This record gives sequence, C-alpha cells and structure tokens, in this order.
Amino acid sequence: MLWQRLIRPAAPREVPYEMRRREELLEQAQRIAHVGYWERDLRTERITFSDEACRIFGLAPREGTIAIEEVTERLHPEDRAIWRSAVAHTLRGGSRCDLDYRIVRPDGEVRFVHSQGDLTRDASGRPLSLFGAVQDVTDLKRAEHLTQLVFERSPDAICIIGRDYRYQRVNPGFERISGRSAKDVIGMHVADVLGTTVFEQTVKPKQDRCFAGEEVRYADWFTYPDARRYISISHSPLRSKSDRVEAILAIFHDLTDYALASEALRSAQAELAHANRVATTGQLTASIAHEVNQPIAAVIMNAQAALRWLGADPPNLQEVRQSLDLIVDNGARAGEVVSGIRGLLKKAPPRKNSIDINSAVLDVIVLTRSEVLKHGLFLQTDLAKSLPLVEGDRIQLQQVILNLIMNAVDAMSSLANDAKELRISTSSDASDRVLVSVQDTGPGVDPNTADRLFEAFYTTKPDGMGMGLVICRSIIEAHGGRLWVTANEPRGAVFQFSLPAKQHDVSGDGQRHALAA
Repeated sequence: MLWQRLIRPAAPREVPYEMRRREELLEQAQRIAHVGYWERDLRTERITFSDEACRIFGLAPREGTIAIEEVTERLHPEDRAIWRSAVAHTLRGGSRCDLDYRIVRPDGEVRFVHSQGDLTRDASGRPLSLFGAVQDVTDLKRAEHLTQLVFERSPDAICIIGRDYRYQRVNPGFERISGRSAKDVIGMHVADVLGTTVFEQTVKPKQDRCFAGEEVRYADWFTYPDARRYISISHSPLRSKSDRVEAILAIFHDLTDYALASEALRSAQAELAHANRVATTGQLTASIAHEVNQPIAAVIMNAQAALRWLGADPPNLQEVRQSLDLIVDNGARAGEVVSGIRGLLKKAPPRKNSIDINSAVLDVIVLTRSEVLKHGLFLQTDLAKSLPLVEGDRIQLQQVILNLIMNAVDAMSSLANDAKELRISTSSDASDRVLVSVQDTGPGVDPNTADRLFEAFYTTKPDGMGMGLVICRSIIEAHGGRLWVTANEPRGAVFQFSLPAKQHDVSGDGQRHALAA
C-alpha cells in the first residue's frame, strides 16, 4: 500500500568509492608512519582514538570513545606529571600541547611517543576539545640513545667545533685526553687547548678545509698536560638544512702505544737487518779480499814501473805520469770497495734518498764478483736505460740485492759449470714501478713451499737461519714495494722485487755486462 511504502525505512546511502579509498589510504599512511590521531572531549572527558592510535597504546581498535582514565593508566608512572602539566598549560591558554613521554602497553612493553594537540573553543571562548596526533618514536629514541652511548662511552675523544673554532660539545674521552673537564672546555677556543702555534700552523688549515666541505684526516704528535701523544684525527663537516658547514665533528684516536710499538719494531728490524748484513758480508770475506787486493797489487806494480821510468836516463816522465794515473785509478777503485763494505756494515737509522737502482746493483756486483767467479758462474746483467729513480735507503736495498745474489750462488754451487747461469736485470712497468730480477739455474723452488721461503726460521740450507728472505721482504715492503719468487724456465728460480718510482726523476743509461768464469 502507499502508506506502507511511505513509512518504509530508507535504505542507507552507500559511501562513495572515492571517499572509502581516501579513508583506506589515510589509515594505511597512519600505520606506515606509526602516527594516529586522537580527540579529547573536555565536557565528557572521553577520548576518541584512531585505529593506529589504539595500536600505539597497545589497545584493540574499537568504535566509540575511551575513558580518560584508561588512557592515563597507559602512561608511564614517571611521565604522568609532565603529561598533565602540558595539558593544563594548553587549557590555560598556553601554546600547542607538544611533548614526548613514555607509555606502558598492557603486555609491559615500554614505548616512546611524541604527541601534539590544539585546543578548540566555542563562541564564548570556553574550551571544547583537544585534537591532535600521536606518533610512536621508539625506534628514533633508541637510535638517539645508542648514539648518545657511543658519544659518551667511546674510548676515542669526540668533540664538536663551531665556525668560531670553539668547542660546542665534548665527550668524556676528550676530557681524558685533554686533561680538562667538559665544563671548562665547552666555549674555549681550540688555540686555548692546543696552543696558538699548533693551532695556527697545524690544526687551523685542516679545520678550514673541513669548513669548506672536505673530509680531513691526519696524524701527528701533540703535547698535552699529562704527556706527548700521537693522535690520529678526523674532521667531518656537519651541515644544517643548508649546504653551509655549521660545525666540525672531530674524532681523536690515541695511537701513542701503537706508534711507540712501531718505532720499537722498526728499531728491532733495523738491528736484525744489520746483523744479517754483517753475517752476509762475512761470507764474502774472500771475495772482498780479492776485490781489494787486485787494485792494491796494481798500485804496487804501477809504482814499481814509475820508479823504473824515473831511474831511466833520461827519466821517461810521460810513462811516469801514466803509471801515476793508473795508481790513482786503482786507489780509487779500492776505496770504493772499502766504502761499499763500510756502508753495509754501518749501523745507522734508515734514510730516504733518491736512488739510482742500476748504480746500487752494480755496486753489489763488485762485492760479489769474485764469489761468482770462484763458483764458476756465468753472470749476465741487463739493466734498463733511463729507469726512474726510487726513494729509500740505499744500504737496505743493496742488502736485499746482496742476499738474493748470494742465495742464487749457493743454489748453483754444486752444479756443473756449464749449467751455472746468473742473470740480474732491471726494468720498469706500465705503472711506473721499478723491477729488479735475480734469475738462477739452480734446483728451483717447490711450488708447494714457495710462500714458506719468506717465513721466519724456514730454510732449505743445512746451516741457514731462515731470516734472510724475511728481512728482505720487510725492507721491500717498508719501501712500498713487493718481493716474490717464481719458477725459472727451464730450471731454477726468479726472485723479483718492485718499488714505486720517485716522480719526475730518471736514472742514468742502462748497462749490459757479461762475466764468464
């Protein structure tokens, strides 16, 4: 009937798809960002929570409102007072309610939240409600806490320095290394802590580079109230929202113990290297004696000849002059041999000089030539022309060459004469590194034990100590190079080392020599 149709309840209007979709997206965004909204009715003291706000507080999402007591019960007991104070301040007409506090979920888990709320009033100015958002910031707070722990408990000294070169913040590690309390240091100028000279000459130029946006790292010795320390320092630029560097994060790592231990190790290595040089030179006694005796014998012979020419009637001064020139040459040759020996035997700290590696090789060959001849070896050298100079300690590098040559001599000493070939060569590669190679035709090395040759106390010689190659490798590595061994074809071994070239310098012309027994 008509009246029945008129009083029939109207069908509920369907919510448009677009509106449902927006609500779904809003709910999803809240869940992703861990942000929920809430509204507190100041007349009823009931609170409306969004689903995400309920989840943040550990409550089941629900329709309708929640009693204020159920919410305050979730507040951490230590934070309830600051929560009430912030709300009361807003209700009295203060600024927006904005605070961080902790909540305790029903399962006992503590979470950190950040909440903001605005006050709504009626036409007469009476407070009606508070509406705001709540965000779970637990992960952020924990990250901040861990960052704070790193800052406070780091064994390294950490500080923040402003553009005025004054300390803005320091950690306990900085207090220990500087010998000053944080209360005293904060606000002080860097020059007041390190001294004006150190600041102006060493620190300020590097901090200025950091203020220009560069990561700066360096290490040096610094004098502090308690001691002199070797410190590794990093300066990292700190920027605000703009690109301008507002401050420097400076981290100081105390490497004093490491530096002292490194110095002690270098000293011990130098002592061991010297002992090795003395021992190797002792093996060359006969060879050295021969190299010295030859020019001395020539000096005597030429002196006798000069006397005879002087005794002639009339004296042959031209022949006398030639004999005296030969005496000078042979005396110089003997002096060079003795000088080379003295250099190898001398105990002196390592030096950094520009070295012509070809010249260094030839000097060592002079000392070992008689030993090579005595064992019936055929020696050939192939020294590249115009090699770059290398930088380092000449005596130490000569020690390496001497060791490699003597090892090759030992390896071939028991072979038949026609099988004894020793080849010493130099070259440079595409990366501008200088390569020195000592090849022999001895029994070679076992590929399975080749790496062990460079281990301490490992030796294939009955009377060897197993330290020669260890020392050689340490010397080459200290010069920024590498020492290795490969098989020679068809037999024997090739010991090679490479060194970085000194820039913009080249050595003299290469030389090729052959010495037969």
